[in-house]
Amino acid sequence: MDGQTPLPLANLRLADLQADVLGGLLKLHEQFGPVAGVQDGALRVLFSFDPLYNKQMLSDVQAFNARFFAIRGPKRSSQRRVTCGLLAMNGDQWKRNRRMVKEPFSLRQIASYKPTIARLAEETASSWTDGQAIDLNEEMTRYLLRVTSTILFGMDESPEERNLAYEVGEQIAEWALLNHQLGVGALVPDTAFNEGYERLLAFSEQLESQVMRLITRRREGAGDGNDVLSILVRSHDDQGGLTDEELVGQSCVLFGAAHMTTAHSLTWTLTLLAQHPEVRRALDEHYAKAGAADEEPGRADPNSLPERVIREGMRLLPASSYSQRINTEPVDFGPFKQVPRGTPMVFSPLITHRLERLYPNPKRFDPDRWLTIKPSAYEYLPMGAGPRLCIGGPLAMEVIRMSIPRLLAGRTFRVEPGSDVSAEIRSTMLHPTHGVPMTLHDIGVGHEASSIRGNVPGELVEMPS
Repeated sequence: MDGQTPLPLANLRLADLQADVLGGLLKLHEQFGPVAGVQDGALRVLFSFDPLYNKQMLSDVQAFNARFFAIRGPKRSSQRRVTCGLLAMNGDQWKRNRRMVKEPFSLRQIASYKPTIARLAEETASSWTDGQAIDLNEEMTRYLLRVTSTILFGMDESPEERNLAYEVGEQIAEWALLNHQLGVGALVPDTAFNEGYERLLAFSEQLESQVMRLITRRREGAGDGNDVLSILVRSHDDQGGLTDEELVGQSCVLFGAAHMTTAHSLTWTLTLLAQHPEVRRALDEHYAKAGAADEEPGRADPNSLPERVIREGMRLLPASSYSQRINTEPVDFGPFKQVPRGTPMVFSPLITHRLERLYPNPKRFDPDRWLTIKPSAYEYLPMGAGPRLCIGGPLAMEVIRMSIPRLLAGRTFRVEPGSDVSAEIRSTMLHPTHGVPMTLHDIGVGHEASSIRGNVPGELVEMPS
């Protein structure tokens, strides 16, 4: 490249990047700015940190295909079938399946889920006692396991069916974890990867069998259930219904996409509120006047304090910190010209949400910033953007919106002083490394920030002094 500007390319082993994805993304952006690349032998991965390149990658579904699962498994394997969901589909199959899957996530259907969400949130809150020590992330993971299992598989069913729904939900959660743990090992296999791969294939067979049990029960039943799976089993268009493979894949992938991302979103938002008592007090005052804000889905006041708190929490600590695409044809991507087809290309909401020119004082938790800013879809993208915008996003927002006032009601959340509150990226998600130790108190104790350590205070979030 004599006489030309060098490419923003880091000579970095992908295995090292996988070991510290969060630190790697931050360093790549700090060193190279809006676009960066990592070269590991013959393999090159490109990274977008800027709205301009986010838009290029996310708006053109023909030139940039989704690639959510690194490990699809052999063609006729259970792993191939359980990964056959929207996040792994492209082309005509993706278009048809997205049309078929839209109904259970319509605003009308979301409204029908609200009593169930409210009941489960209140049951969770009522199980806590004054002075109880909890790991907030464990509690939110367990709570969202119940919510996601019920809405996807177990509404309007007998206790036996609900228990089966929870069992399947737990299996999907474990399957998703196995996929995440193998991760980049698909690119650089070793003995440990091979052992994990065999375990994943065997586990996928068990999971497929259990999900098919649910599908068969729906088909043999009255067929009028209100859970997502029942609606998908009934869905038909001029080509007929979804195939067994598509039903299995959509069930597993929808659950996997919804469960942990929503749990982490709640964890981080409640943690931010605990560490910003002035915002928490203002929120208490809002709820005291307005109640639990159970407006019709899609009609919540975007300028209300609860909406600003949720948006700001998902900006500062987005549960989905990065995702990727694969180009299907040679493309120019910033300074990278005629990028060969099949190149992995990553976009990162975590980094884009921290651009100073878009969000002044980006590490500050400031819900009021949303009274004056209106970022574009490619500047603020906690659930993606473009034609492949997360189909379950409105439901996830409704779960968060309804859960926060019910979980907070009459209770103070206080982070354990001196605890290590750190974040790491596991697969694509911003995960609390050591959990979030909290003590719950009756509201009379008052709200107070704690002195904590780790990479969240200071490095990721500017905490109040």
